[in-house]
Amino acid sequence: MKKLLADGSTNKKMAKNTTKTYGLSLLPHTLNSKGENLCTFSTKECRAVCLNTAGMGKFNSVQKARLEKANFFVDRRSDFIKQLHGELDKINKKGKAAVRLNVITDIDWETEFAKEGYNLANFTNIIFYSYTKNPYMIELNTNPNHHFTFSFSGGNWKWCEKFLKENKANVAVVFKDSLPDFYKDYKSVCSISGTTLP
Repeated sequence: MKKLLADGSTNKKMAKNTTKTYGLSLLPHTLNSKGENLCTFSTKECRAVCLNTAGMGKFNSVQKARLEKANFFVDRRSDFIKQLHGELDKINKKGKAAVRLNVITDIDWETEFAKEGYNLANFTNIIFYSYTKNPYMIELNTNPNHHFTFSFSGGNWKWCEKFLKENKANVAVVFKDSLPDFYKDYKSVCSISGTTLP
């Protein structure tokens, strides 16, 4: 299989990061060879506006590459994780970097790596960052180099508030027209630039 991780400079959002960034893009939710849901907590609303076909995702070649990677993960999970671990190891040896393993999907990579005897925390030069609707990934995370942003979906505010109070994750909320100064007593912050990482 070709490289799994792509240089983030080809992604408009990741290219704004001040740290060298890499991303992994697989086809989301059930768009793979076995119909396995790679976005377990997805809703019909998020599937309707999924970023899978945004930007470069509109090209058939990109969709084909994402499908091949998704099928590789679903059909040969152990081989996939071993290859991904090898790519991360090479990046880690080069110095500081940021990696987003779920550019479009919502896979629990900590668990997938643990099944193969690996630990993402061992990549001490890499900051992993994820947007997720899976509260358990955040709740159970003990990895100091994995930063989460939890997605508010209308019915999960208790989790949002818990993570904000415990300083476990940022919370992403979509507003239709304008950004209010506060939402549910929490100050709103809008970031249209990239992520600054240590």
